Amino acid sequence: MPLDATGLRTQIADYATRYQQAHQRREDRLAQLCAPLQAAFGGADELSATCAAAARMSGLRWAGALFTAGEAINRQFPFCSEPNRYALIAADGSQITPDRHRPFIFGYVQAGCAGVVYGERPHPLTDELRRLRRSQLIAENELFDERTGELKPPAEIANRRDLLEIELLAEACCMARDAGLQPVLVADGSLVPFALLTSRVPPQEFERLLRPIKAALDVMRDCDAWVCGYIDRPNSNALVRACALAGLSPEALTERALREREALLIEIFDRHALERTLKPAHRTALFDPNWEINAPHHLGEHAMRACYVNFGDAAHPIIARIEAPVWCADPPRVGALCAILHRHAQLGGGYPLVLKAAHEEAVLSKDDQQEIEHAIEGALMSRGFLPQASFKQEAKDRG
Repeated sequence: MPLDATGLRTQIADYATRYQQAHQRREDRLAQLCAPLQAAFGGADELSATCAAAARMSGLRWAGALFTAGEAINRQFPFCSEPNRYALIAADGSQITPDRHRPFIFGYVQAGCAGVVYGERPHPLTDELRRLRRSQLIAENELFDERTGELKPPAEIANRRDLLEIELLAEACCMARDAGLQPVLVADGSLVPFALLTSRVPPQEFERLLRPIKAALDVMRDCDAWVCGYIDRPNSNALVRACALAGLSPEALTERALREREALLIEIFDRHALERTLKPAHRTALFDPNWEINAPHHLGEHAMRACYVNFGDAAHPIIARIEAPVWCADPPRVGALCAILHRHAQLGGGYPLVLKAAHEEAVLSKDDQQEIEHAIEGALMSRGFLPQASFKQEAKDRG
């Protein structure tokens, strides 16, 4: 039955009104929050000390930025120059999540990559990278929680996809190094799987995810790669959390004062402030996102640093976030990474073209899913099993 939009008019009008009100609240608060990002701000050192004090407060976890890389919060930096010869490589992933209504339950993850060689084209590595792919079929017995007997959440599939992506990126990195090229690696999203950025992962699962991530980063470091994660339209508020503490000395910091300042941040992300303040073709200061995973006993030398970039122009800012491990997060390499991604963002209409190409190599179509299902069905039937979908699924398939 087609949608009758007239029945939604009242709800849509209410939505638009609330959106307008939230926008105005955000604009009012941003005028205050943007001050520490301006060049004229005179309290950068004190603000950095206050942020460090907030991170040390006992009994709570403050999720704001720490400026430990020697760059002040109110500094902006132009992009550097690209190297003359390098291999730019991006990886992305896709997945099929289990469906209890299908004839059999399975999961599937796939990672693909794309690359281009600058300074020596055409180069055989470009075609070799397009053919490089990793995949994993996840059997039914791996998809159920042993304690509850229920299907594991979709995040389990996403975790496996994330691992495949970074392992594939490490493999491609070695191929570029062996070809005598400087590897420049870009992941779609954070290099660290989202599950490791939360505190809801059981300890045994945490370590299972962390080990291969560190191993892949070891490979990249040993290849002297330039590597980063690229986050489009980021929803982090680490930077504005720091801005909210402006004017508050470390000595005056209390839990109550911290909560009062953080009340300013409702509905505000870092990109909202940076759309007003960050100049085109510039990046912010590097900062520690203050993730728990960045602690020495977790990622260690692979702890992440972040900055924001503006790949747009004065009229239409394009704010993205770049994250890189500490050993790659020095100003010259970050500046070069920004320049490379800026070029590709222009080629891709605001989103890096190399990441678009990696997505096309990794994406699973409906036809791909059907092909996998038919292959599994054939294998089961050859072993005497006759799979049958749920009655609900059969009704859907009949239309």
